[in-house]
Amino acid sequence: MKKIVGIILIILVFISCKNTPKTIAENQSYSENSITQSELIKSESNQTELIAQKILDLPKLQWIYHPEVKERLPVKVLESELIDKSLNLNKFGQKVRILSMSELENEGIKDYVIFDKIKIGKDTTDFELHYKIEGAGCSGKLLNENGKWKIIDYSVWEN
Repeated sequence: MKKIVGIILIILVFISCKNTPKTIAENQSYSENSITQSELIKSESNQTELIAQKILDLPKLQWIYHPEVKERLPVKVLESELIDKSLNLNKFGQKVRILSMSELENEGIKDYVIFDKIKIGKDTTDFELHYKIEGAGCSGKLLNENGKWKIIDYSVWEN
């Protein structure tokens, strides 16, 4: 008899726990977490934008763009998982065009930058890019100091 009463009590406890409505505090906590998640995604996109802009602006890399050649402007960048059309990048006072491979092919564009790697860590970012038409590229590392990305080291190469 005691076993049956014990089983019934356990079943009642499980049933009462199953459909407990969330408290206001729990709902607010969920809402705050949702906001934090969307802000985090926006923050990651913003970090990528800041980093990509910093890389495009590297002093030793400026010669590859040839802004004096009218056809080279605006600077074009290949769209990828890392670099998407939502990024707002600028070069030589013009908005950088971020284009898919099919768009580049359709327009017959050969002068475009390819970001081969942007590996964002907690405090550092490793990067690589190349500019096929010039046979040149760059790789290096950035450091995040107090929320600002600074170049620690980079090298430019040419074929």
